[in-house]
Formats: sequence, C-alpha cells, structure tokens
Amino acid sequence: MNPTLYTVAYPKCDAQDLLAVDTWRADNDPTGHALIRPHFTLVFAGDGVDATTYLAHVAAVAARTAPIAFHCRYAMLGADAYSQRAHAYLVPDEGYAALSLLHDALYSGPLAAHLRLDLPYTPHITVGAFASAARARQWCIDRNLAGVSLPGRVEALWVGQVVEGRFEHLGQFALAG
Repeated sequence: MNPTLYTVAYPKCDAQDLLAVDTWRADNDPTGHALIRPHFTLVFAGDGVDATTYLAHVAAVAARTAPIAFHCRYAMLGADAYSQRAHAYLVPDEGYAALSLLHDALYSGPLAAHLRLDLPYTPHITVGAFASAARARQWCIDRNLAGVSLPGRVEALWVGQVVEGRFEHLGQFALAG
C-alpha cells in the first residue's frame, strides 16, 4: 500500500508577519497549528502513486518552476454545504495565478488521475477552523477591515505525510526554473 502523501510550500515571509499568521492559527485552529506550520497545500492527500514516483515527479516540476512571489491581502471564508464547520483562509492576489499553475503542473503525469475536478483550487494559507460559517465569516470580515498584508515567496516544495498528528517531511525540492 502506498503512503498518503501531500505536497506543500512554506511561505518565506517577514518574521513578524509569520508570527501573526501563526498566532491566528494557534488561536483559531489548534489542531492544524500542531500538525504543520503555515503553508500552501499544492497536492492534497493521495495514496494512488508510490512514493518513489511521487517524489521524482515533484522534483521534476520543482526543477522547471521559478520561485513565486505572492502577497495575501484577503481573508476568505472557506465553507461548504456539507458541513457546519468552516475555515478562514489568507488568499494571495499577487501570485494567485503562479501558485495555481504550479498546482496544475503537480497534478500532471503520474498524479493527473488524482485531481479532484469537483473542487476548484484556490491557493490559500489556512488561518482558522471554526464551528460555524458565521463565526469564520465574521473573523474574515474583522481581518479584512483591519487590513491583511502578507507578502512573501515560495521557494521550495515539501513532500510529506501525517504521522501521529504531525506532518513528517519526506523530501524538499527547491524551485529552480
């Protein structure tokens, strides 16, 4: 059986900005905060490809992809009709297309059959998990009124898996294109 793998990118940002994001996550999503540091998820949980093939594919995509500058200026509600729970996301306006294109490139080749076409991809950093969409929405409104600004860069991809409630890294690949 193949391991359940993810591909993430950790943002390189000013230390004060990352501390603010980390504080929001600790306050509003303690489980996610304990699992993994702030990140963009680029490939979601999948076990359809063996680890060697998966890692080689991510390495190849990273080798032909340039680092990505981004700037998150929007806190967005993440909710669906199937759950009472909702999330708060930081979404980039600058870098949105480049992160989306990287997601698309990763879901090619050996991962192509595993892309969920029923869920649109929105690049984001999760900053909260809430018991209700109304609470998540209010949190987003408050952040947006205060002004959200998280500039940074994505310079590497990390492949990993969840082991005993923590994200365990299996490989890191610099964006070098």
